[in-house]
Amino acid sequence: MSDHAIVNVVLAGVGGQGSVLATRILAGAARRAGFDVVTSEVHGMAQRGGTVTTIVRFGGSGGPGLAPAIGSGEADVLVAFERLEAARHLPLLHSEGLALVNDQRITPNIESLKLADYPDDLETLTRPRHISLHLVPAFRLATELGEPRLASTALLGALANYLQLPVEAWRGAVVEAAPAKFVEANLAAFEAGREWGVGSPELSF
Repeated sequence: MSDHAIVNVVLAGVGGQGSVLATRILAGAARRAGFDVVTSEVHGMAQRGGTVTTIVRFGGSGGPGLAPAIGSGEADVLVAFERLEAARHLPLLHSEGLALVNDQRITPNIESLKLADYPDDLETLTRPRHISLHLVPAFRLATELGEPRLASTALLGALANYLQLPVEAWRGAVVEAAPAKFVEANLAAFEAGREWGVGSPELSF
């Protein structure tokens, strides 16, 4: 783990993208690695197409309980399941944080567009704050496996290269959290994302 005693990860997407499962897998991997973990939902989990934002905080072991919330500029990592949610949630990242974004454009609902214009160039938003931006072809990787709905799990695979959690902890969390009949597909999507990102990290949390 880095100099941070606690690692703060924000996961942002829309309903139907697998945000809830991704949160369970990340939290499960951190617990399996021996860390205290807390999760919280920032925005209401709306119907399909509505914004879903969760926070996973982990670190320490056996000490005082973690507070569930973080403030603006306190997140170490933003995991965004599409570009608009990445733009909307960038203020939660601290300077020099990490943004992992599924390189996919999803037509947002009208309410989302009221809050942010659809971003054509995320680099213009991240560069001034020295945020490390990585666009992950998670949807493509999942589609190549015949499971486009598992783009979120492929994105977690890429995330695994940046968090100092054992690979076996991740795999065990996938097995525990995924529906039984989709365990193997989720494991395949996770491995595809992890292999795509191997060797690229310049940050580690």
